[in-house]
This record gives sequence, structure tokens and C-alpha cells, in this order.
Amino acid sequence: MKRIILIVALFLGFSLAIMLLSTPKSQGQEGGDESRIQQGFAIAPVHLSVQGKNRALVGLGSYIVNAQGGCNDCHSCPSYTPGHNPFPPPAGVNGDGQINSVNYLAGGVNFGIAVSRNLTPDATGKPEGLTLEEFKSVFRTGHDPIENDTLTIMPWPIYRNMTDRDLEAIYTFLTAIPPASPGSCRGAGQ
Repeated sequence: MKRIILIVALFLGFSLAIMLLSTPKSQGQEGGDESRIQQGFAIAPVHLSVQGKNRALVGLGSYIVNAQGGCNDCHSCPSYTPGHNPFPPPAGVNGDGQINSVNYLAGGVNFGIAVSRNLTPDATGKPEGLTLEEFKSVFRTGHDPIENDTLTIMPWPIYRNMTDRDLEAIYTFLTAIPPASPGSCRGAGQ
């Protein structure tokens, strides 16, 4: 089990490192991000509530979460709509990879030593009940203020290198998704 957890963490960290290294340094705040913002809206697997939110940050956050971060694999249980797992047999059904929108980012994936958290907005509209500053701190330090422990599975040592704007975009996107409840799955990426 530890080997699977290590492989998942290494894969996510490697993917993020490639993303960070391949992003041109000359991208401006919104001008250079326009195509990523548009793509973020195009690939969002759930309806987004953008009223009262910075639309550009919502779109950029969706792009980071859905095209770069791989957040769905650990925070949605199951990750894919039944029959749509993109992995070839025996791991999957070689489907189209349609994201499970019912339990999208609602956590519940059991890693044996930890269960992924529900990132959807709570009753106050905050992802996992965290303020923006608490959210940034989780990414920068790996300290979970809710459980008062260190995140053992999430590759926060890689994600901590994200810019404040990227973290604010992720947070803003998470405030725009609908609340959801965890589903049932056997493990990450199912």
C-alpha cells in the first residue's frame, strides 16, 4: 500500500514539476493567461457559480485544478463516472475519462494512512471551511489546521512553489463549485 501511495505522490509531483518548468515566465497576470482561463471554463466538470467572484481567477483555477494539478484523482471518489475510467484494462475500462461530477472534489479516497479531504465549499462558501490565508498556508507548510497534523499524502512540498496568484485562483475556483458528498471507491484514480 505504501508503494502505491509513493507512486501516486511521485507521479503528481513529477507532473506538477513539468508544468511549472514548461510555463513561460513571460506570461502576464491575465493577458498571457487568457487561453488557460478559457480552457479552464471549457473543461470544468461541474457548473460554476461565478456571481460575485473574479471570473478570470475562477477560470484559471479550473485550469490548474483540472488540467495541471490532477486534484480529481485524489479528491474525487470515484474519480471517473462509472464506465468512463480512461485507463486500459485491468485497471479500467479504457473509457473517455469523464470526470465524476456527482462527487467532484468531495474527498473520501482512503489511502490507508489518510483519507482525502472534501474540498467543496462548506455552508459558509469556504473550501473545506478554510479562509484564503489558511488555504495558502496548507499549500506552503503542509499543516492541516482542521486536524492539526501534517498532510502525509498531498504533495504539498511541490505545490508550495506555486505563486500566490495561482493559489488564489485555485481557492476562487473551489468557491465556485457546488458542494458535494464523498462517494465510494477502492483507491485513488479509480
